[in-house]
Amino acid sequence: MRGWAMRWGAFGSIGLIAFMGCTGPVVAQQTQSGPRLASSNQPAPPPNWTGPQVGGFGGGSFGSPQSFVEPGAHLCAGSGLGPVTPGCFETPFQFSEHPWSATFGVFAGYNAQFGNLVAGLEGDAAWKRISTSETLFVPTTSVDLGATRTEAFTGSMTQRWDGSLRLRAGTLVTPWTLAIIGGTVVSPGSPGVPPTIISGTVVSPGTPAVPPTIIGGVVVSPGSPGVPGSTTTASGADSGCQTRLGYTVGAGVETAIALGYNSKLRFEYRYTDLGSFSRDVPLAQTPCSVAPCTGNAHIDMRAGFHTFRVGLAFGL
Repeated sequence: MRGWAMRWGAFGSIGLIAFMGCTGPVVAQQTQSGPRLASSNQPAPPPNWTGPQVGGFGGGSFGSPQSFVEPGAHLCAGSGLGPVTPGCFETPFQFSEHPWSATFGVFAGYNAQFGNLVAGLEGDAAWKRISTSETLFVPTTSVDLGATRTEAFTGSMTQRWDGSLRLRAGTLVTPWTLAIIGGTVVSPGSPGVPPTIISGTVVSPGTPAVPPTIIGGVVVSPGSPGVPGSTTTASGADSGCQTRLGYTVGAGVETAIALGYNSKLRFEYRYTDLGSFSRDVPLAQTPCSVAPCTGNAHIDMRAGFHTFRVGLAFGL
């Protein structure tokens, strides 16, 4: 009996070891599966708003150019290209269109996050082609000294690019979305002024000849030879291109998206004003009938435009 007891004890030990050996791995698998299920339900970490970023954008831009001709763009029978005389007048010439153009470009900058506030510095460059032109034809009109005047004006303005260096500031609506609340900018642009043509023609009626008056063989009035009519034309053309500095302000929204590289999608609106500028178009009479025979048509211009953009930024 003692021997059987030892045998069962041995088998019992072996059986217990075998059981523990089989169940050990099962218990281990159950304890490891818990953390994996928990991690799959955790939200993605919020994006990093501090650091450099680069990207590109596309959108649309429409302008509000204003241009008009001031003193000098006239031809008077009594003073030529000189001062406007009584009975003579100036004809205004102004752009009235609001042209639209597609625009696209690139940007680069650096942001820093301070709690829920994000501030940074950014520069961009954009291509566009905002162009407007105007032609004004003034039919024959009576002016001073009984003369008549016919005029024609042709002009155009074109902007081909713009760029800016901007301060940006915004607040985090959520950890993933930034609302841009303002910006201050120095923005260069290129409003070109290809050709402005001004032409005016004055026709002076002159005076008819008056034959002498003879009564009974006596000359009572010698009459007059008369003054023949004359035609004088003044014309000029000019073109130019310049780069201007102005300001831009705007607002927008920027939100993180799952494209990797700390990517963000942005929507923004900006207004840019490049200020007022002027140029003179030289005019000359042909033939020179009344001095002064040369002058200038003074043109005042202003360039401003609105822009809507959609962009994609990547952190570096």
